[in-house]
Amino acid sequence: MNGNWTDIAFIALPLIYLLSAATAPLLSNTAGWRLLQVHGLLALLLALALPLLEAPVSGFFASEGLNATMTILVAFIGLIVARFSHHYLDGDNGQARFQRWLPLTLGCVAIVVTTNHFAVLIIAWAGISLSMHQLLMFYPDRKRAVLAAHKKFLFAHFAELCLVTTAVILYLEHGNLFLDQILATYSSADASLSTSMQIAALLLASAAMIKCAQFPMHGWLIQVVEAPTPVSALLHAGVINLGGFLLLAMAPLMQHAHLANGLILVVAGLTCIAAALITMTRVSIKVLLAWSTVAQMGLMLVECAMGQYGLALLHLVAHSCYKAYAFLAAGGEVENYLRKQLAPAHKPGVAALPTLFAIAAAVVLLLVVGGQLGADASLWLLLALFPIILLSERSSLLTRASMITTLGFGGLLVMAYGVQKYLFSALAPASALPSLAEALWCALLVTLLIGSYWLLRQHGASPLGRTLYRNLYAGFYLDEWSTRVTLALWPAKLPKRAAARKATTYIDQEHVS
Repeated sequence: MNGNWTDIAFIALPLIYLLSAATAPLLSNTAGWRLLQVHGLLALLLALALPLLEAPVSGFFASEGLNATMTILVAFIGLIVARFSHHYLDGDNGQARFQRWLPLTLGCVAIVVTTNHFAVLIIAWAGISLSMHQLLMFYPDRKRAVLAAHKKFLFAHFAELCLVTTAVILYLEHGNLFLDQILATYSSADASLSTSMQIAALLLASAAMIKCAQFPMHGWLIQVVEAPTPVSALLHAGVINLGGFLLLAMAPLMQHAHLANGLILVVAGLTCIAAALITMTRVSIKVLLAWSTVAQMGLMLVECAMGQYGLALLHLVAHSCYKAYAFLAAGGEVENYLRKQLAPAHKPGVAALPTLFAIAAAVVLLLVVGGQLGADASLWLLLALFPIILLSERSSLLTRASMITTLGFGGLLVMAYGVQKYLFSALAPASALPSLAEALWCALLVTLLIGSYWLLRQHGASPLGRTLYRNLYAGFYLDEWSTRVTLALWPAKLPKRAAARKATTYIDQEHVS
């Protein structure tokens, strides 16, 4: 009987969103928004109740810690976006369209994070791409928005092709597509993958990196800031994270996919470092936040590849909540940013950052030698990254604070990190220690980030600093290359601005007269 109630609850969750999508556009704009918010609240309450049903797997549905966490997160972000959109789009002629595609997107995401069947996951994944495309094309007369949506649409299809091919391999290898049965085969530490399953893991890794907008398929995420702000919030706080969820859901398999994890470590690791540095060259708040998302997704994928699934889930949830708030509060952030820019700023001491980094590295090394830390030492070095930069910048008027205050804040961050990581480790798949090669690669990435940051901050006017800044400002020209290839494979029909057409007509008339 409990299983029947579980199935009903899981089916009801996406049905709430589908009912909203079918009904809200038929009502007045105000009534439609109220319906979306009421249904969003019902979906959140249902998501909170799902873990209480005590049925981790029930046929086509899964409600383990990962699934329950993601379901609550999706419902929460969806409710917040719906409430914000009510006021943001007030008076816009396209409100009915938005009221249709927003709940459709949320419904498809809800299916992805709760299904136990890989074929259902693929269908819902494709549904997300289709409905998000309509939201990204909310202003179809904006060239950058159309180009970004076009590129995103093509990359999404490529990711879906990777998933479909993976499904074929999984079915041929295991005879079914139920995830709990497939993953049970690889739950033991001594399990190994066949050649075909290694290929499947590579395809899963590729789909995850495409969904998370990793280099060189990242440009669309930067350009979709042309879409309405609530669309950006939904995309950056929810949809973009599904690549990380895919790797977390397939963790028992991915733990044994060394080649796929190596690919993620290289591509996502370099993307994380480059995107984090590129944010230093951006002025537009929404564009800066978009580059920040690329960097954060790269770091989350690196954590997955290193087997730190609890940390990756914590990262996913924290990033979603932060990025939703950041985009929805982008107007106020512009004022705060301008106020900071008007304040006189001083560079920190030249030796401050290298000294602090050397001390942190020495402490981590001593703990390794003393046997207190194992192969995850590089993760602790990564954890020390933010306090190191905070301490080195404390003398700057932009972030002025006393040494005691800064150390206390850094200590609180470490404590909060430890508590949250412990809690999320109980919700995520069991973590595994990274190999020595993975740990060294992570340490190299941290060192590269610190060194590049120091060069830009202290010697930005030097020839090397100017060269680095110029390439960072251009995004290493990767998006230009990606756009040319994309348009060569599938050209996009870009709109002409109405104003431009009127201006051309006026000029022609003047010429005739």
